[in-house]
Amino acid sequence: MKPEDMRRDLPITQQYIYFDNAATTPVPSPVIDATIEYFEEYCANVERGAYSIAAKASDVCDAAREEIATNLLHCDVEEFIFTRNQTQAANHVAYALEHQFLNRWSTGFKFAPPLVKWTTESKILTTLLEHHSNFLPWMRLAKHVNAQFQTIPPTMEGRLTPDMFAEAVDEHTKLVAFQHASNAMGTKHDVPAIIRTIKSANPSCLVFIDGAQGAGHLPLNVKALGCDFYSFSGHKGPLGPPGTGGLYVRDELLRRMAPTEVGGGVIATVTADDYMLRSDHRARRWDAGTPNIIGLIALGAAVKYLNRIGVERVAAHEQKLTKHLLEGIRDIPNVIVYGPKEDMTWKVGAVCFNINGWISHDVSLALDSQWKILTRAGHHCCQPLMRLLAVLDQYNGNVRSSFHYYNLIEEVDTLIEAIKTLAA
Repeated sequence: MKPEDMRRDLPITQQYIYFDNAATTPVPSPVIDATIEYFEEYCANVERGAYSIAAKASDVCDAAREEIATNLLHCDVEEFIFTRNQTQAANHVAYALEHQFLNRWSTGFKFAPPLVKWTTESKILTTLLEHHSNFLPWMRLAKHVNAQFQTIPPTMEGRLTPDMFAEAVDEHTKLVAFQHASNAMGTKHDVPAIIRTIKSANPSCLVFIDGAQGAGHLPLNVKALGCDFYSFSGHKGPLGPPGTGGLYVRDELLRRMAPTEVGGGVIATVTADDYMLRSDHRARRWDAGTPNIIGLIALGAAVKYLNRIGVERVAAHEQKLTKHLLEGIRDIPNVIVYGPKEDMTWKVGAVCFNINGWISHDVSLALDSQWKILTRAGHHCCQPLMRLLAVLDQYNGNVRSSFHYYNLIEEVDTLIEAIKTLAA
């Protein structure tokens, strides 16, 4: 599939130059068709239905789970929890690190040992690059368990390096949470090397990766990364609809991880005095009640569509567009570019910039009204980072242009000329 082929499945590309893929990527027509097929042909609840279309709904959802786990994350399907987004995934983990797993055992209805034994010396470590969804859950968790909350500042180019973690992690560090790639700087990080450094300093330390800007944009194998948790939002790189996402949890942890909710669909048996959670598919313990059937089906169809393109080709194409834009605006007077500007090794398909004399939101509005170029402006839910960069007061953040496989060099050229006009 070529970028031009993908554009035929995205009618919005006929009206706009859509450069806001880091926030939400347009959903391709075949993914929409899969949702219409569900509503028109087998609209029924999943599991336990004895009739034919209920069985079909269950089968299609099972196939979607398998598709996402196997071909997007490259993990076992029982290690994949379907979520609303990356934010919910992080909060699932934070809840489980605060609450013990309650279940009926052979010895009675009781709590399992905690995933982490917290003390006042315990530390939770994250970075100042993080999206609020990978920052606030850990800050709140630290308060709830009376642990220390610590942050690592990135380089001014928005990079995280193994050395930074080697200096910060010690025997008291219980959790490290950091991103695969930055939504506000357009940088990616050497995640395997950083995780090796963390585990070398403290083998029992848990590692959570925010993959919202990684999944669907970069080749991904959660097992090879070496993380304990990996989260993503389905409506970004994977080309799924809003309200979808996922969480990988290493199996040994998942067995002892407390679900955020309990109710129908997550149990094996219930008595007047206790319950036993299902063990046939541990990840479905997070599917209390009727799940987002249509979202799961759509995300499975989106991952299948993505794999028709090939994530490696997506990454290469995005890097080509990014390099072209950086070269085109690097020397324009009054334009400030954030993140790496020449070395593409640490870049993803996003370029963030400001124009002197302009508030970032006004730049984005002008690009839309005059050229129909759709970009994102503001702090990108990264206020600590924007304060570190000293751009929150002067520019109210920055402007972000972010790409996917369907975007074209010609569209980037239009953006370059528009920026030249606004910066003049």
